[in-house]
Amino acid sequence: MAAGSRLDHLTGIRALLALWIVCGHYLPRSESGQLTFLEAASCRSFMAVDVFVVMSGFVTHWAYAERLQQGTLSIRSFYVRRMAHIILTTYVAMAASLIIVAAVPELRSSIMPDLWTFISCIGFVAHWVRPAVWCPAPPSWTIEALIPCWLAYPFTRRLIDRVDSYGGTWALMLFLLALHAISFGPLVCLYFLQDGQLSWGQFATDFMWPPSQLADFMMGVVAASLAKKHEDSLANHCWPGLLGDVSCAGVVALVLCMPIPETHAECERNENALLTHGVALALAIFMFCSSICGGTIASLLSHESLVVLGGYSFEVYLFQWPLISIFHYFFDEWPLPPDAFIAYLLLLWILAGLYVEFLAPPMVRWLRSKSE
Repeated sequence: MAAGSRLDHLTGIRALLALWIVCGHYLPRSESGQLTFLEAASCRSFMAVDVFVVMSGFVTHWAYAERLQQGTLSIRSFYVRRMAHIILTTYVAMAASLIIVAAVPELRSSIMPDLWTFISCIGFVAHWVRPAVWCPAPPSWTIEALIPCWLAYPFTRRLIDRVDSYGGTWALMLFLLALHAISFGPLVCLYFLQDGQLSWGQFATDFMWPPSQLADFMMGVVAASLAKKHEDSLANHCWPGLLGDVSCAGVVALVLCMPIPETHAECERNENALLTHGVALALAIFMFCSSICGGTIASLLSHESLVVLGGYSFEVYLFQWPLISIFHYFFDEWPLPPDAFIAYLLLLWILAGLYVEFLAPPMVRWLRSKSE
């Protein structure tokens, strides 16, 4: 398998994850008030963000580790290449959100951020102080969580190289388990100490506070390091592909088979809140195995249509709120009728594609020319 195509399945899965998140936020709900099976699965879509975080660590190490180690890419150039497009697109989504908030009286009176909140949002520090604060382009909290991960990556890479040189594969595997304990352990302890109860505030702090995502990002880095280390020796074995399929299928089964919450709010409390970091290890195993040997699920996710749509997933993720606000204003109905929601989904992906293909490239080239 060519190196450039080994991670196509991770691009393809991004399309499904973005769709899952948008449906979790805005999918029309049943009139009975009781969550259906589909609604229960969609309302746990916050878990998709953890997939993105682990994946970000994996892809970052896969793409940049060798160049940073060999000195062909400076740390400054790495920062520009990794973050220029992402930060620029986030500011575009923030600007669109602010324009809509200012133009709609109902939104202007209820969620217009004050000056300090606005400054902290564009400075990507708002959620360090208040994890649940509303920022323009609400999904931007994920970028705020990932920026410290990317800034720390050149030093994280050196740490992982030292672990590898000290104890090899076994040391890296133990380090992976330790990172999962750091990420998942505190919430599990709270869950049992509070008799199986977790509040929304605890969920938000464990999920949206930027440092809470660092260990999951590093798990992706370790998984990529192990994959690079063993890509030749394991390429002709079939068990990694099977293990990757089992890991991914297990995560999907967990999401689908957990008890249906009584209300939508319950999706982010109690045992559901454990999904914030609970499956990070299984995700890391899937990425490690599938990048070496593929597998049935990786082959399905590598379908050309999914890969194309996945290339627009980041923009879909950021542009979802401005566009849904426009639909909400014109339809004056919440949630949207099913036909309007389908139109919203189609238009969301079209706008994201137009931005990626035509608007972003010249702006990113200009920004990189000024920064590198």
